[in-house]
Amino acid sequence: MKTLFPGSALLCLLLCLLPAAPAAGQSLSLIDMPVLRVCPPAPDGGRPDRFDGPDCQDTTLFQIDPQFREIWVEARIIVPETDREADWPLGLLISGKAASEVWLNGESLGRNGQPGPDRAHEIPGRMDAVFYVPRARLQPGENELVLHLSGMHSHLRLSSPMHGLFLMPYGRPVERIAAHYGPALVTFGFFALGFVFFGVMAWRSAARESSAILALASFFAGGQLLWEVSRGLFAYDYPVHDIRLIGIVVFAFGFGLCLNAYVLKTLSDLPARWRYTILGGLAAVMLAIVLLVSGFDGKTGFSLLAALLHGAAWCAYRAWRRTPGALSHMAVFAGMALLIPLFGGRFLDIYLYVASAGILLFLFYRQAQNLVRARQDRQIERERAQRLETALAEARQRSAPAQLQLVSSGRVDYVPTDTIVQLKGAGDYVEVHHDDGRTALYNGSLAGLETELPATFLRVHRSHIVNTAFVSALERDASGVGRLMMSNGSDVPVSRRIMPKVRTALAAA
Repeated sequence: MKTLFPGSALLCLLLCLLPAAPAAGQSLSLIDMPVLRVCPPAPDGGRPDRFDGPDCQDTTLFQIDPQFREIWVEARIIVPETDREADWPLGLLISGKAASEVWLNGESLGRNGQPGPDRAHEIPGRMDAVFYVPRARLQPGENELVLHLSGMHSHLRLSSPMHGLFLMPYGRPVERIAAHYGPALVTFGFFALGFVFFGVMAWRSAARESSAILALASFFAGGQLLWEVSRGLFAYDYPVHDIRLIGIVVFAFGFGLCLNAYVLKTLSDLPARWRYTILGGLAAVMLAIVLLVSGFDGKTGFSLLAALLHGAAWCAYRAWRRTPGALSHMAVFAGMALLIPLFGGRFLDIYLYVASAGILLFLFYRQAQNLVRARQDRQIERERAQRLETALAEARQRSAPAQLQLVSSGRVDYVPTDTIVQLKGAGDYVEVHHDDGRTALYNGSLAGLETELPATFLRVHRSHIVNTAFVSALERDASGVGRLMMSNGSDVPVSRRIMPKVRTALAAA
């Protein structure tokens, strides 16, 4: 259960704590209008003489399509008396891929860009534009709203290019959109931190590939979030909206592949070419979904769903093979996959990024576990290597003891190192204590002799080097310092700073 909490339990906790997106303020939706008719321009290119002609048709807002053409729209609306008499200024928000002109009861409200019959004559308008509505122009009962729309600069053909038509308190539309995306934007700092941290880890640590994958996953999640909330960060012309939608799909595509790349790397011992082959097959399936599914929400949601289901299936297979950690990975992937149909379009707007932060936090936790485990394994290997080196040095000492060249008063002595119990610094001299109780004073320093001594010798203090073959016991005081009891009855101080190293070395001896 310890590995389940950082993933699935935390993911659920984040979703429960996430506040609902704040309301945009008082607003009156004009989507459910009694009469909404679309007509082509008059033969002279101007406004149609009537909106009930044979070329006109009844429609709904989401069926209006100004992409690559010029159209006129008439709506008959009834504004409640409470809205007509309120003391706050009114605005008409038009959200959609079109340049637009607006008339209310025969009087112009303004222009967003310039609608036209072709690209040369059209000036692209903002994706989200608000027009000030003087209350004097509103009348009791039915009001006539006329829209002149064109979308000649579109790059893609969307199934629903018009997103909204609202009468609401006048204000900048990006502020209201930003309020909608605000809860999701708070996760961007997490993605940025993950990208920087694991980018550095990929450069400096041994687990380079898995850390690089997590850095890329953070990059794609953060990039998708920025593309998603960009509509609430700045006002852009409607052709940019197509690029924004493409960017969202591309980043979701990359995020889904990175999640699978990570579990393939960490939950299997497959060679790289097999892992990349599996990822290539998944990428082909996701690309087919993107090409076949209509609507960019569907492209994003279903391609990401395919990636999550593939990851959950792979983790289930590894759990069946009893791979440690596979079951918790499967629970996290399957849990996020279930959220997509559960929350629908709202999931892609907000909950996706909280869920992405949750799943990345789980993977970060597992990666940290792997790094700690790898560091422990390397430490164990170093200790084994040290034990082996010490054992070999002791064997060499027994079979062919090393000779230490020592100088005293112009005389050179060659002293077998296996007879030396300890060496003690004494200013510009070194005291050499032998196993037979003799003590001799020689020229030199401990630092100079330390490099010439075999591996069985260990420096335990600024002024002491001991032969570990003669150590009987290690005693540690409450203050952190210690003492080595030697087999000849002497004792040697051990400094607090190197006490851990001495204990490790003696354990390996």
